Amino acid sequence: MPVDKPDDNRRSLNHYTFWPGFSLLVVGITLGLTYHERLADLLSCIMSWIHINFGWLEVSLGIIIVMFTVGVAFSPIGNIRLGGKDAKPEFSFWQWFALSLCGCIGIGILFWAMGEPIYHMMQPPLSLHIKPGTKDAGVFAIAQTTLHWTIAQYCFYTICGVAIALVSYNRKAPLSVAAGMYAIFPAKWRSFLTPTVHAICLFSLCCAVATSMGAGLMQIGSGTGRIFDYTPGPVTWGVAAAIIIPIYVLSSYSGLKKGMCYLSTGTTRAFFFFMAIVLFAGPTLFILGIGVESFGYFANNFFRNSTLLNTMQANDKWPMQWLVPYMEIFFIFAPLLGHFLARMGKGRTIRQFILVNIIPPTIFCHFWIATFGGTAVFYQWSGLTDVWAGIHEFGMESMVYIILSQFPFSKILMGLFVVTIIFSFATMTDSLVATLAIISTKGVQAGEEPPKKLKIIWGVVVGLIAYVLCISGGIEPVRGLISLAGFPMMIFTFAMCVSLVKDGMYLLRQPDWLDKNNDNG
Repeated sequence: MPVDKPDDNRRSLNHYTFWPGFSLLVVGITLGLTYHERLADLLSCIMSWIHINFGWLEVSLGIIIVMFTVGVAFSPIGNIRLGGKDAKPEFSFWQWFALSLCGCIGIGILFWAMGEPIYHMMQPPLSLHIKPGTKDAGVFAIAQTTLHWTIAQYCFYTICGVAIALVSYNRKAPLSVAAGMYAIFPAKWRSFLTPTVHAICLFSLCCAVATSMGAGLMQIGSGTGRIFDYTPGPVTWGVAAAIIIPIYVLSSYSGLKKGMCYLSTGTTRAFFFFMAIVLFAGPTLFILGIGVESFGYFANNFFRNSTLLNTMQANDKWPMQWLVPYMEIFFIFAPLLGHFLARMGKGRTIRQFILVNIIPPTIFCHFWIATFGGTAVFYQWSGLTDVWAGIHEFGMESMVYIILSQFPFSKILMGLFVVTIIFSFATMTDSLVATLAIISTKGVQAGEEPPKKLKIIWGVVVGLIAYVLCISGGIEPVRGLISLAGFPMMIFTFAMCVSLVKDGMYLLRQPDWLDKNNDNG
């Protein structure tokens, strides 16, 4: 089959994907802003119904995917090299790790993964019979936050990445989310399947990124407010957005191997710097101790605490506030971040791809959570600082600054942390803006970059939506839309797992297929 030129019709805008997804986004945001309270109430009722009736399905499917991912890694399919037996990696291990860490978690470990432990410590699930504020509650808090932010979500993202990379690199299909499901659908369905799947993905991803960016803008505002002693508001958020948007747009414009690579490696080094500062200038022995204890608790109770639905504790809202919503968010991001990870898979075996995308980020995130979360637990448990009261007064975004305010040169550290937040969020948004641009086209191939004008359009749109949501108070209804969007994305994730097995079995029967035949099979 002749190779198409990079600037051919494949890279042009797919109107059947772009306009439905974009229209859904505009309608959803408009309703959220215009009918804020009514929509919030409606979505709250719908979400409660989904959580009660399908929370068990989301949680159980999450566990099944974790086990499935491990099984694939150590099965014969794990021996398949993405791109063919002679393919060479395009990224070093350090670049790969930095891209995977920053591109997939980004603002999450700076916002939720730092503030979440204190919530679990002060409001643990009733079914565990842990007294709030105690040592046992502190160990559970670090372990549960690690569980939420490590293995499960990286298994979701990675297995989708394998499905997309396998069909894109080894079977020459377009680099798209829909292509990761081709094996289970007849070829005649593809013309309808692709734009439908991608329209849903555009809507879901744009809402999710805009909401995450809203959290990032508020955290930047909280930091600058503490440094310069003022109350942040629309002007602060506007300035922050005006700084962040050009950074990730320019980075995405330059491509994965340039801007994104530089941003991610620099941001990862900043993560290590702050982790070292807090570890060695903070309660070092306490951090190390609770890190070890919580890891043991995490390992011993992984399956139990991954399924904490509190079926016989009807009054306990903990599962519906944490575990089930996390599963929905992971499912929303899974096909889209899997698409991003797939772009770094060439030249690696599937086993390498899975293990490197899961184990190193999991280790790093546990150390990060043990360091920052452990410090917050120490201050709360010892009575040195009432972190819990501070979060209730100033919001989740203030947690890291409450901690840093206890250190020498706190103003300088806060300033450096604000800069880190800016680049961390720019890194994550860079990866997702590129994904939005790719799935808006008619079929960009693996190894190609999407049109730069689409990157600019989506980069500006995401940033503006985030700012509008911040100043209007419309984030909560959109967050409800995200939870609803998690259901179809869960179906897409499961479909990719099935498709992966079919494609893997096909290639195992024809190990030299790529070298003998360049057709799409």
